[in-house]
Amino acid sequence: MNIIRPEENALLIWNLKLARTAYISGEELKALGRWAMGSPTPFSDRLEKLGVITDGNQEAITNAIEASTQIKAPYNSFCAPESLHIELTENCPLSCPMCYKTSTQSELPLGFLMDVIRQAGEMRVFQIALGGGEPLLYPGLHTVIQEISRYNMASTITTSGVGLTSARIDVLRQAGLNHVQVSLNGSHDAVHSLSRCGFYDGVEAFRILRLSGISYGINWVARMDNIDDFPEMIKLAKAHGVDNINILRYKPSPGEDFAKANLSTEKTILLERFIRSAVGIKIKVDSAYSNLRCRLNKRTSFMSGCGAGRRFLAISACGAYMPCSHINMKESPITCSNHLKHVWYHSKNLAMFHSLGESISAPCSSCEYLHGCYGCRAVVLAHCKDFNAGDTLCINAG
Repeated sequence: MNIIRPEENALLIWNLKLARTAYISGEELKALGRWAMGSPTPFSDRLEKLGVITDGNQEAITNAIEASTQIKAPYNSFCAPESLHIELTENCPLSCPMCYKTSTQSELPLGFLMDVIRQAGEMRVFQIALGGGEPLLYPGLHTVIQEISRYNMASTITTSGVGLTSARIDVLRQAGLNHVQVSLNGSHDAVHSLSRCGFYDGVEAFRILRLSGISYGINWVARMDNIDDFPEMIKLAKAHGVDNINILRYKPSPGEDFAKANLSTEKTILLERFIRSAVGIKIKVDSAYSNLRCRLNKRTSFMSGCGAGRRFLAISACGAYMPCSHINMKESPITCSNHLKHVWYHSKNLAMFHSLGESISAPCSSCEYLHGCYGCRAVVLAHCKDFNAGDTLCINAG
């Protein structure tokens, strides 16, 4: 199933089955227009092979291209989020050493959440990622997933695996859940427990998910204490039928020494080698690792950089809007019926992320990857306390 959304002089095409978004603009958009009018091009042939476009899309694409000329999006942003990252609850049975949350036991009211989902559907958001805390503890989880599915949006959950059962995953799958990410930081408990709890719960979750037939992957945070274990993580993932490993950049945590846990340049280069040599499993690199993404791809694009406030928006368990869940830049809900759209178009915090390319300092300001990267503001703020500072810890800074 492909969902086609016009943007400002561009198109976004979301393939629900592959969980892949294509951003098409400029000459590529013209080539796609020619395909829609019956004249294939090498570019359209490539999109067809990737499953981004299929026969039957021609009229929808023609109409979307025409609509894209009438759209005005916020500066350096999409006209609506590609995805929402929603923290359902701060409740969690684990006490992981690396947890960045300062728990207040907050939980999103179901009525508020259902209204946000409605607004997201009306804005044609593609995907809603449900996290926590532990999202499996949220009492209305299956109702939330049903509502997301009703608006033709994809839903994912990120879990430790604690409390997951075959019966529970069957209920969630039938409600419309598309994908599960299990948080695992090591191939065995000795490594995993240096930063997270619940290793055996995570491994048991793989067995349950494999039998359920639902798509599932691993969220792995790159750290100094687990980087050398990554090849073993790949082996574990393959052994348990895992679809992907999503590599996350380490963010500051109040309970840890950031300088000690953060990956060094030397070890980041080692991670790059691991990624390039991986076979037999899909390796994803998270948006916040934009510097590594640019280095791996040797190019930049609107989609390669940090997406905080430009491609996605986070909502905390207390109902506050944030560009990113790792940065404490919260905005309380607006008291109007379209508060999601209001925040997306008028938030001063989001505007700071949109204009980073104009205000950021060295070494980022002179980097060839600047406008496809922007660096991770959570890491920068932890290191130098200045939102507009350059990322001096970047692998490309030297």
